[in-house]
Amino acid sequence: MVYFKKALEQFVLWIVCVCLFIGILFLPSKTDFEVGQGGQFKSASYDYELDTHIENITGFFSFVKENPGLGEFVPGQSYADRMADKAWKSLLLIVPTLILAYVLGVLKGIFDFQMQRKKLNFLGNGTTWLFISMPDLFFIIVTQIGLMYLYEKGLFFHVTLYGSEKLETYVVGILFLLIYPVFYLANITNVSLQEQQGNDYIRTAQSKGTSGMKILFLHILKNSFPRILAHSNTITLYVLSNLFIVEKLMNFQGAADGLYDAVLRGTGFKIGLEIMVDGVSAVGYTVFFASIILVSNLVTQIFRSLVTPTSQEMNHE
Repeated sequence: MVYFKKALEQFVLWIVCVCLFIGILFLPSKTDFEVGQGGQFKSASYDYELDTHIENITGFFSFVKENPGLGEFVPGQSYADRMADKAWKSLLLIVPTLILAYVLGVLKGIFDFQMQRKKLNFLGNGTTWLFISMPDLFFIIVTQIGLMYLYEKGLFFHVTLYGSEKLETYVVGILFLLIYPVFYLANITNVSLQEQQGNDYIRTAQSKGTSGMKILFLHILKNSFPRILAHSNTITLYVLSNLFIVEKLMNFQGAADGLYDAVLRGTGFKIGLEIMVDGVSAVGYTVFFASIILVSNLVTQIFRSLVTPTSQEMNHE
């Protein structure tokens, strides 16, 4: 029951966030400019008008209602088709990244846990802390330059690093997005396993002659999953925020690139002209990314309900 309440809270929060973004997006952009001799800019003043704000919002919904496909972006292509194509491309990066992040992150955490008292511990905790401590932007740029250099010297086969039309660019994009989430989850998994290690049920299982690997996977790891899954929202948000960087660095024509282009129009001004963001595209991509967060949280709630003991669930209630 507690997880149903949380799922309902997530859905309500999703609606509130989308409505807030739409409200911010359609703030009136009319600005009064003061110019000097020769038309040189001197100053600008802005007065918020509630009636204009409401008119902008209602006008947007009227436009959506009256124009099938959200209107025409370019001749022969509607906004809806363009956004759907970009969203699908980004989805092919996001979903595999989230799945692989949990699988590889947990496995790396188990490896770190197993290596913590061995001489080769630098391959475990050492590599985890290295990739957590350094910005993944550094690794992405170094990887791109390194692959191009190796190919130029004939030491490596050609890898397409830019664009969104070839399978290999999707693979490279997923690898770039995986860098931080995998090692972040590895650290969380390792810490969780260490906390579970000294509990009474572990000593009881050991006294019965249960093998170490069986204890690790059937007892310690199982009881660590609720804490690991508690970081799911952080992982999802990081993947989505890093998606903007990856798509720009790879010239990948996905939803993050589309949202960036949609709002870029509103970052400058010209005297005498009202410059607004591409509202139709901005709202569409925002709903897409907000939906990814919502679905990710709902899926996490389902998994947490499966791995959390009933006694803990009652305590949450």
